[in-house]
Amino acid sequence: MRDDDLGNADEQAAEDTADRSVGTLELFFDLVFVYAMSQVTVLMLADISWAGFGRGILALAAVWWAWACYAWLTNTSDHDGPGPRLLLFLAMAAMLMAAVALPQAFGARALVFALAFLAVRLIHVVLLALDVRGEADVGSAALRLVPTLVAGPAVLVAAAFFDTPERELLWIVAAVMDLSGPVLVGTTGWSVTPAYFVERHGLIIIIALGEAIVGVGAGAEAALPRPSVVTAVLLAVLIAAGLWWSYFGYLRGGAERRLRGTTDRERSRLARDSYSYLHLPLVAGVVFFALGVHEAVAAPGEALPLLPAVALAGGVAMFYVGDVAYRWRDHHHLATGRLVAAVGAASLIPVAVVAPALAALAGLTLICLLHTSWELWHHPAIGPVDDS
Repeated sequence: MRDDDLGNADEQAAEDTADRSVGTLELFFDLVFVYAMSQVTVLMLADISWAGFGRGILALAAVWWAWACYAWLTNTSDHDGPGPRLLLFLAMAAMLMAAVALPQAFGARALVFALAFLAVRLIHVVLLALDVRGEADVGSAALRLVPTLVAGPAVLVAAAFFDTPERELLWIVAAVMDLSGPVLVGTTGWSVTPAYFVERHGLIIIIALGEAIVGVGAGAEAALPRPSVVTAVLLAVLIAAGLWWSYFGYLRGGAERRLRGTTDRERSRLARDSYSYLHLPLVAGVVFFALGVHEAVAAPGEALPLLPAVALAGGVAMFYVGDVAYRWRDHHHLATGRLVAAVGAASLIPVAVVAPALAALAGLTLICLLHTSWELWHHPAIGPVDDS
């Protein structure tokens, strides 16, 4: 093959990588992590208290960061071949064991969760090492990050041998180690495939919203024939649809073009901030909404206790706030309509405490409908930006 043919082949390969989409393997892989996220709701439902909410946030941060690390790993490599795929399947198995143990990760199954979670990270490190062989720049960046990938799960193993509150304090230390890693070591040398990265994070939001719908069904299962429960289910689905609109209504073209229009160094920082960090409050909002809506649909004629009310209305507000923060970092646009929707949702917390849960669901549905209608009318420029 001639030199110019080789050059054309390399350019074509780079173009194929840049334009590739999320494959079935990644979707299969993500299901285990979303199951783990749904288990965070189970963890909090077992102990609806401020301490239970705090443990839920710590557990979600651990699961989210493990998923985010794999999203970075697979965004530039499709892991063809039996070896890498087998390692991904082993990581799925380890994450499944961690997810099963997660509702008791601060209790009787703390060590099971921690060891399984450590296995997930160690497999990630092995896959990372296989990916960066022969690539000096990327390999150097990977080596800098490895200590932060292993340190957090190792602390969780140590935490299993302590009781409350020392166990929770060690979980906080582990979360700080995880989340601060890319800031401390930097993102120089990391690559981002724009189309893939945007699609992968969009799909995890869709699957998380799907798990919230499962929570609606679980709450309604015992008393579905009652008209109030049927109405509550309808309203809950409309709220979830409103959150879907908030994220996807003005997303794909502008988000992908924003990443494409940056230099490699700025692109990796932007992807870290907008997706790895600022998508966490989006997912957290869905998890809290799932908890609150489970309680609201189960007893729509009764007022919610304070914490389920905070989870229901506060979860929706958190999603909107996370969306505003993401849009600001990604596009430098302040989505004022979504900020107003967040304030409106948060203002319904005291309403949910004194009025029937059905009223709180109706109020949240109205906020979502007003927000969506306003955007359909005004067409605010939230997503698309100039390549400059």
